[in-house]
Amino acid sequence: MRIQNRTVKAAAVAALALWLAGCTASPADTGGNDASAELPIPTSKAEAVAQTRDKLVEDRSVYLDDQEDSIVDFYITVTKDNLTAEPPMTWGELNAIHSKAENTEEKKVQVILQEGNAEGPENGLFGYSDTHANGDLTLRGNSTLAAAMKSYKIKLYDEAGQWRGQSTINFVKHAYDFTRIRNKLSFDYFKILPDFTSLRTQFVHLHVKDLTSGDTAFRDYGLYEQIEQPNKRFLKSHGLDSNAQLYKVTSFEFLRYEDELKEADDPEYDEAKFNSILEIKGSNDHKKLLTMLDDINDYSLNFDQVFDKYFDRDNFLTWLAVNILTDNIDTINQNYLLYSPVNSEKFFFLPWDYDGAWGYNDFNREEDRRAPWQRGISNYWSNTLENRFFKNPDNVQQLLDKVAELEKIFTPERTAQMIESYKKVVSPFVRRSPDLDIQRAPIELFDEELKRLETLPSLNARQFRESLENPMPFFLAEPDSSGSETVFQWGASYDLQGDDIKYDFQVAKTPDFRNPISRQTGLQTTSVKLPKLEPGRYFYQVTVTDSKGNSNTAFDIYQDTDDVKYFGVVQFYVE
Repeated sequence: MRIQNRTVKAAAVAALALWLAGCTASPADTGGNDASAELPIPTSKAEAVAQTRDKLVEDRSVYLDDQEDSIVDFYITVTKDNLTAEPPMTWGELNAIHSKAENTEEKKVQVILQEGNAEGPENGLFGYSDTHANGDLTLRGNSTLAAAMKSYKIKLYDEAGQWRGQSTINFVKHAYDFTRIRNKLSFDYFKILPDFTSLRTQFVHLHVKDLTSGDTAFRDYGLYEQIEQPNKRFLKSHGLDSNAQLYKVTSFEFLRYEDELKEADDPEYDEAKFNSILEIKGSNDHKKLLTMLDDINDYSLNFDQVFDKYFDRDNFLTWLAVNILTDNIDTINQNYLLYSPVNSEKFFFLPWDYDGAWGYNDFNREEDRRAPWQRGISNYWSNTLENRFFKNPDNVQQLLDKVAELEKIFTPERTAQMIESYKKVVSPFVRRSPDLDIQRAPIELFDEELKRLETLPSLNARQFRESLENPMPFFLAEPDSSGSETVFQWGASYDLQGDDIKYDFQVAKTPDFRNPISRQTGLQTTSVKLPKLEPGRYFYQVTVTDSKGNSNTAFDIYQDTDDVKYFGVVQFYVE
């Protein structure tokens, strides 16, 4: 490995930060000091690891070769060998998969991956001389499996070597993102945030030749993004501990999950069950994780002391503030990673998957409007860690301070200049097939949507501050009609300012409650008893309001057959 001296590295990282600032923008122009100037710059991977035992310090020299506004042509050849493989699989059969249940482990094809230019594979670039498969290709994603154009993951064979130090190549279509830049914009920002990490990303023009169907030429698959795979190689490349615990959060709210989460040497250990909660990407030693969860869920312990033992406040608050500023709401129980170095008790939050951020949920989709609680702290209130952490008013203030700090980095000026550099690459693709064919809205809205992104962090910060006045959401229980009454119960709300709260309850035969069977307001209890309802289908709703008139709904959402959403509503039956 080529070792650069400290001065060269410092200059290179400063150049990276300068590009992110728009090349000409000064700290005053962007609304605050560049956070990257305060970051320690390790002189070696070993030094970086030593610095990251109890603080998260990334070796950002890994980004020196990134060209944020460039595009790479990749060529995939699906080989004939797949027709005689066990089991046999064609390219068409693989792309016909539309659900996670169908996308089983054996669903893959052998491919030749080659880097090239607009004309074809290029001599001297990755895979040029390969005539046999150099990797296995699978589909990636969950909800995006239903998209017309898929995303792919290629695991390169050992003998194939690596592309830019990576042996897992992710080609992500972002089929549901009208702009195609939300994820890249996020991770390019993360490169200059203190107490955080990023991932290497690259715009890709993908070409595919399917020999299983007799293709003789490459077909244009349009614009993709190559995203670095978080794994042991990622840890090493970023100056982190490659022997660390690393978990991709699958469905996790910091509960103990005693049936699923066990030590690897436990006779009842089931890796598939474990991965259904936390997908193992690093060490198989889970003792530290389980000890942390035991303490987080021990209500006899001082929570803030427990938190500071296992987590770094700067990292945790940065992760939350980033999600607030970018409006990445799908991070309650998934879409991030937990990293814990050897010889440290700390767990750090690492980002993953931001194509649903930057106003994604509010773009041209009135029918998918968000629930009132899907913003700020209330979005995370069902998660044990955030629920306990933010019951301390000092911790709420720390998050407010962190949002204000990072808002000086996520400025409209900086965002506009980053978007302008991407636009030169992306705009030609989204205006022609195949990308034009899968756009969610008229292409005439493209420039307007890019413009909207510029001021979203400031808007999100303001709406976050306003949301703190609302009482916290809660869950509605299934009504009990087993006796002579129908009994309704729900969880208690919580008000961060300590304001008095009251509940309004209603039950009806329709989810819009046009003709309520019962409506009760100003309740100070979390239950209602009614004479047993007649057999049939019903809906009930509970809202909470504080003494200042601020309100919220329950977490529950009912969605009807026309995809209309009713917030804070539960459907139930009386037999």
